[in-house]
Amino acid sequence: MQFNSASKTLVSLLFICFLSTNTFSQVSAVEFGKNRVQHKKFIWKFYQSPNFNTYFSQGGLELGKFAAQVAEAELTNIEASIEYSVQRRINIVIYNTYNDFKSTNIGLANELQVPGGLTKLVNNKMVIYFDGNHANLKRQIRQGIARVLLDNQLFGEDIGEFASNQALLDLPSWLTDGYVSYIAEPWSTEKDDELKQVILGGEYSKFYQFAFERPLLAGHAFWHYMSEVYRKENVPYFLYLARIYKNLNSASQRIAKKKFKDVLADFMQYEQDKYYKDIRQRRNVPRGNVTVVEETSKRKDFFRFQANPNPRNNSYVVAKYDKGIYSVGYYENFELVKTLIKYGVRTQKTDINPSYPIMAWDGKGGRCVVIYWEDGKTKMFVYDVIARYKSNKQEIEGLDQI
Repeated sequence: MQFNSASKTLVSLLFICFLSTNTFSQVSAVEFGKNRVQHKKFIWKFYQSPNFNTYFSQGGLELGKFAAQVAEAELTNIEASIEYSVQRRINIVIYNTYNDFKSTNIGLANELQVPGGLTKLVNNKMVIYFDGNHANLKRQIRQGIARVLLDNQLFGEDIGEFASNQALLDLPSWLTDGYVSYIAEPWSTEKDDELKQVILGGEYSKFYQFAFERPLLAGHAFWHYMSEVYRKENVPYFLYLARIYKNLNSASQRIAKKKFKDVLADFMQYEQDKYYKDIRQRRNVPRGNVTVVEETSKRKDFFRFQANPNPRNNSYVVAKYDKGIYSVGYYENFELVKTLIKYGVRTQKTDINPSYPIMAWDGKGGRCVVIYWEDGKTKMFVYDVIARYKSNKQEIEGLDQI
């Protein structure tokens, strides 16, 4: 068959349109408005172990090896706790820093959007980052393995199967996220102290109020309560029954012999009685102790506080996070004197950078250094509290994290 020039032109145009369509479908896989600002190009390699493919970027070889070793070592215990085994290799994507993690689109394109705004990662992938603390990295790996196994157990591995099962089995996020946290890390004194403050504070009269404000703590505490009151082996059995019956009430009736809402009410009463009993057995605070209380609103999260080392100077600096905006303020006698820096982008998400900003005083308490991350760069300045001005403003190069 022969083509004239017009036919050749038409075929060429159709071919170009076909290529353009394919290219567009690959590039626009991420929903509009969800692309993240990328400050550098990532070159990915992977390290393969019997049950994991660990992907790392430049400079992350040792982190990749560490993640693979920890994952292989922890897998057996997590499988035993969840009573479900991995069916195929789990993909681990590890970033050298939190800032790298927040500047790439990996993970966004493969999220499955379901009713209620809940998103889950599918295809056996977990995304983690290194914040300078290997214990935190180990916890992220355990959480990631637990999340992948739980999702595969409840909803299946195939995307179509996942979507259909998710529609039938509508579990609250506090229940599943709390279960992942429960499997990944044991109940600790820190979590017990958090729960004690919540229960004795009297802020929440019903469990669902508590779960709405503090879902991760509420979920973890609930599963810890179930293991204490209804035996540890009934924790995975409860989720198994919920998956079989597609109903939490049916699972609760089989294990606790009562409705699920009654179990939640029992949890609140049980914890309250336990902590009031603990208070009655404690001695009064010794004389001479001074306690400073800083009240915070629900909108803000005070995640770093640095007091002046000079005992004669009642000054301190506080880093705040408010809906995507970071700020560092200098205070004297509990009053804000000056906002040293304010940066970030307004957002409803409460994802806080675990590494920055950092504040530190000199030995005499006359100057305070502030180190922060902005626009893909690590920056710093020194604030002189006597002269009331900022100096030594500069970028810090050659270091991954501080």
